[in-house]
Amino acid sequence: MDDEQPQLPPAHAGAPPAATGANAIDTSEAGSPDPLAVDLQEGLSDKQSEALVALLHEPTVARAATMIGVHERTLRRWLEERAFKKAYHTARREAFGHAVGLLQRYAPVAVNTMVKVMTADKTPPGVKVAAAAMLLKFGREGIELDDLAARVELLEQAADVTKKW
Repeated sequence: MDDEQPQLPPAHAGAPPAATGANAIDTSEAGSPDPLAVDLQEGLSDKQSEALVALLHEPTVARAATMIGVHERTLRRWLEERAFKKAYHTARREAFGHAVGLLQRYAPVAVNTMVKVMTADKTPPGVKVAAAAMLLKFGREGIELDDLAARVELLEQAADVTKKW
């Protein structure tokens, strides 16, 4: 298999990687604010807003507390407060949604990589079979999701008709 890097989708061609290394991917978008830096909940102090971002970026509550300069107990107490807890859960959902968006954006790159692995002369047969199986599996799952979405849409239409009666 050659060492050529897969090409980014056209919308991101030429975009600089956000991280270092051969597999770095640019996750920024020109002109759009960092979704994690946006004020997530009114009524929180500046320190609590910083804590939200720290909790999303750090692996532990202790490290998040250290990062923003508060005691771990303070941060754990904030996590029990209704407004802070709600803002934290909202921030986590937004961060996860952003991650899902990135997965969708780079799906063509992933498929391109699997095809290259599957078709490269130097790829061992077992790896080729695994790549082919993954492509078939994801293709089947995509069809199943489309079918399911169509069925849900029909059920929603039927429910609307029933409501009108």
